[in-house]
Amino acid sequence: MIQLLFYILLATTPMQSPENFNAMMQEYNLVNIQELDGDILVDLKYSTTDNFVGVDMYGELEDAYFERNFALKVLEAQRILRERHPEYTLLIYDAARPISVQRAMRKVVVGTEFENFVADGTRGGRHNYGVAVDLTIATLDGKPLDMGVGFDNLTEAASVKGTPDSSDPATRSVKVYRDYIHGLAKRGIISYEAAENRILLIEVMHEAGLYPYRREWWHFEEIISISATRTKYQLLDF
Repeated sequence: MIQLLFYILLATTPMQSPENFNAMMQEYNLVNIQELDGDILVDLKYSTTDNFVGVDMYGELEDAYFERNFALKVLEAQRILRERHPEYTLLIYDAARPISVQRAMRKVVVGTEFENFVADGTRGGRHNYGVAVDLTIATLDGKPLDMGVGFDNLTEAASVKGTPDSSDPATRSVKVYRDYIHGLAKRGIISYEAAENRILLIEVMHEAGLYPYRREWWHFEEIISISATRTKYQLLDF
């Protein structure tokens, strides 16, 4: 049903040609993370059908772009991870997202169980400013570690925190996440191995200055409000 709605939407909604997304990312002065560190792996899930909509929304876009300072934090996380675990690397699932794609996604999910998980396309969410990353840890040959549930799983099992996020660092400490994730394992919602892998990802990203969104173990962002994000960064208006 979601796929059908998306195809109807594509037929009725003007949208930037996906073939131009790479050029537009560069025009907006975003940087390709693999040009900064070729060891970071990229598998953009919205450039495949392996996502909650089940449709390729990015077309020819295969590269992960970020606002430059945000990209440097991702690079720092990669450095920390490789220093602690040379056998692992970051694997990016989503990065900067054009607002046209965001609006298409939002229209598809309005009125469905997914509505609360997709940012309002009126002004855009963090991905639409190039300052959010969806990622995991993988072996050097690209095999993702077990995180309990996969990318785009929108159940309780994907959560890393039980209370709403805030801009207060004390409410988003590693201990807060660790205690909650261990609680998921104790309740049998995820395995203890998955819990430890999830905590490792959070520790690495946290040390680099990026924090998880409480409902999605894979999503990391700066600890500033969305209103501050919209003031500080440029909307990817294409």
